[in-house]
Amino acid sequence: MARDIKLGSNHDLEIDPVTHDLSITSGLDEIAQRIQATLEIRYGEMQRLAPEMGSDYTNFLGKHFNKQAAENDMRATITANVPEVETINEINFEKMPGRKLRITFRATANEGEVEGGLEVDN
Repeated sequence: MARDIKLGSNHDLEIDPVTHDLSITSGLDEIAQRIQATLEIRYGEMQRLAPEMGSDYTNFLGKHFNKQAAENDMRATITANVPEVETINEINFEKMPGRKLRITFRATANEGEVEGGLEVDN
């Protein structure tokens, strides 16, 4: 089972209120956090560290939103970068005020079902 440092909603490191150490996430929460982090990286953004990492945003940037192509891109990104995911059950897009797009996901991993979401500038 993988473990990672837990990130807050603003990507800040979370501190355990009892031990005052960094909080750790594992299991399904860690998988959901990793999916979200993977989708937040734009393809090519980490050219020197991991050039194959990230999501292709071209199908939902600008005026001509292509839902099916964007969903296919998100599915391919999750499948390629999060090996614990067995099936991607649902990916939804919701236009938000201020030219933002909310992406939510629900997937089945080897340990159970995970869900989460993120917002990107459109």
